[in-house]
Amino acid sequence: MSHNRRSVLGAALALPAALTAGSLAGATPAAAVTGTVDAGAWTALVLEPGITSSAGATPEVRLVTIAGTTFLQARGLVTCSLTADAKIGRLPDGFALPTGYVRAAAPRNNSQGVNACRFEINPTGSVSVFGATTGNAITWVQFDSVQTIWR
Repeated sequence: MSHNRRSVLGAALALPAALTAGSLAGATPAAAVTGTVDAGAWTALVLEPGITSSAGATPEVRLVTIAGTTFLQARGLVTCSLTADAKIGRLPDGFALPTGYVRAAAPRNNSQGVNACRFEINPTGSVSVFGATTGNAITWVQFDSVQTIWR
């Protein structure tokens, strides 16, 4: 029996990988199980005063349901001058409200090595951005990376 750490570690990692590969090879994609992917229409966020959408990049959201799970997708870019955590807008009228807080990371202007902020939608539909301070203002936020479970 070998006591070489490399061979023991290799054997320990190979077994789960071999078992997983066999399981994945015969697996059916989740969307194929239900047969549907339901993507809602893009709908513009209602922005607060002082928050401006960038030309050609209106901030929008939509719900996408895949295999019974609903996800929020966002896109667009806003310019602003935030020096504290702030509400930047709200969901459009008629948009389904989340059952709890929905959070994701969103890119922002790189200042002092910080280049992301927290994007959050609360159960009443308010959209907020967290992470700005007086010494590290947020001047723009891009939403294209926001994709998270909705409910």
